[in-house]
Amino acid sequence: MARDRIVCIVAGAGRGKRFGKEIPKGFYSIEGQTLLARSIKSIDVLDEPLEFVVLVPPGWEEKAREKLAVEAPETRYRVLAGGNSRQQSVSIGLNEIKDARLVLIHDACRPFVSPDLVRRVVKAGMEFGAVVPVLQVTETLARIRDERLEGIVPRERVVGIQTPQGFELEIIKKAYDTAEERIRTATDESSLVLAAGLPVKVVEGEKWNIKVTVSEDIEVALSFLTAKRLEFSKSERGMSEQ
Repeated sequence: MARDRIVCIVAGAGRGKRFGKEIPKGFYSIEGQTLLARSIKSIDVLDEPLEFVVLVPPGWEEKAREKLAVEAPETRYRVLAGGNSRQQSVSIGLNEIKDARLVLIHDACRPFVSPDLVRRVVKAGMEFGAVVPVLQVTETLARIRDERLEGIVPRERVVGIQTPQGFELEIIKKAYDTAEERIRTATDESSLVLAAGLPVKVVEGEKWNIKVTVSEDIEVALSFLTAKRLEFSKSERGMSEQ
């Protein structure tokens, strides 16, 4: 096995019906770059060798290659047609990986992962074998039935799960091999690893590690980019005044 090889599967084969656009949401551009390219570049910050297996809707493979050639020219990637579900797409990606120390799995529409979070996931994945970033829930949570509140869910032990998630290759492949019917309903890989009886480590996630799901999320993304530009501008002014 390659001692330090890391491969990132980018799950971007969904049509994004809730997004409300004619194109798959990964191909939607904000300020000149597609969400797909931004998400990939946010992960491509490691010192270790990193390769990407990118899953897109069937028929969009060539378009993805064209976009990434321009927007992420230094990234090493393969583009493949995904399946009918996220888990089918990830399974296709896993079948392409024959040799790796760690597999990262990332949503194609999480464009603002910080380098610190990527490194936290990689470090914990190398040490524990399976890791997910989580964010503490701040809202009050409740169960509903027939459009009425049924009960309040204690939030002290409830977290939101983000990506990238990291797994040793043997662990994630074992999870998929034993998942059977769960693959059709699972919403992320950590649930499959847990179902296989394997532990999953958590690391702290990030508030700005948003997943663009509906069109209104674009406004949130633009707000983040504006905030980053203001922060950079202040930093530049501070340096010029020294």
